[in-house]
Amino acid sequence: MIFKKPALDVILVLAFSLLACFASTAHAQWRPASQVGLTQAPPLQLNNLAGKSIDIASYKGKVLVVNFWASWCEPCREEFEELIQLQENYRSKGLIVLAVNLAEMKPRIIQFLKGNGLPENAMEILLDRNSTIYKSWKARGIPTTFLIGKTGKIEGIWIGAIENVDSDEVKGKIESILRQ
Repeated sequence: MIFKKPALDVILVLAFSLLACFASTAHAQWRPASQVGLTQAPPLQLNNLAGKSIDIASYKGKVLVVNFWASWCEPCREEFEELIQLQENYRSKGLIVLAVNLAEMKPRIIQFLKGNGLPENAMEILLDRNSTIYKSWKARGIPTTFLIGKTGKIEGIWIGAIENVDSDEVKGKIESILRQ
């Protein structure tokens, strides 16, 4: 069957719309770090919103959650409050959340935070302007969230938005790593 150009355009628009719906409602899937070919956290040194250089090497002995996100990514936007809650819930137990923004300028990030009533200092927001850290961490989409143990070992990865940090799955993984 041969489709005329307008019919093909309609089919393509419907197909991409359907894919976008599935992508924006995708739940985070837990994966072992070996699936992306990493065992130890790669170097990560970026400036935060205040212009201060942050190096994950200085967090040795802490459990890290490293999240790659962008303000234009709907699942990232939906997940942001969950990440803030995660930081609030576990900061006193030694957990640090690092939100690595991909290729956006500071004014755009500030606009996103203010527009959503989110404080700038609820967690460390880092600027990966050229997406070089994103690539070196072998992330394959956003949001992608790495859980890193106290020795720098990547314990696993959530691909997609974490929708409930109070779920047994998320709490179980984080509390297990904090006890190590």
